[in-house]
Amino acid sequence: MELYGKRDVLDVRDATLANSRFDDVNLSNTHFHNTNLSATAFEKVLLSNARVVDANLANSLFSNVNMSGVKIENAIWTGMMIDGVKVSDLFKAYEAAQAAGG
Repeated sequence: MELYGKRDVLDVRDATLANSRFDDVNLSNTHFHNTNLSATAFEKVLLSNARVVDANLANSLFSNVNMSGVKIENAIWTGMMIDGVKVSDLFKAYEAAQAAGG
């Protein structure tokens, strides 16, 4: 199926759209529920004000991203690294600074 130059609302259910391509597409206010996006590539994507809940991001890579104002809550961060630094080490350093009165 091909859609070119269209403006429409799609209701897609129980479908497989694997290997699809989206280029210069506006998907704002779109909801993905029970959706498999594994091995998906996002390039030059605007995700500001996006909300991700109950997601598995294991082994994902975020590179050259603006994460200002990002909040991470109730997360499993075992093995997570930021710019080559283990998040567990960052928490240990933070806790040590707090204990030292910092």
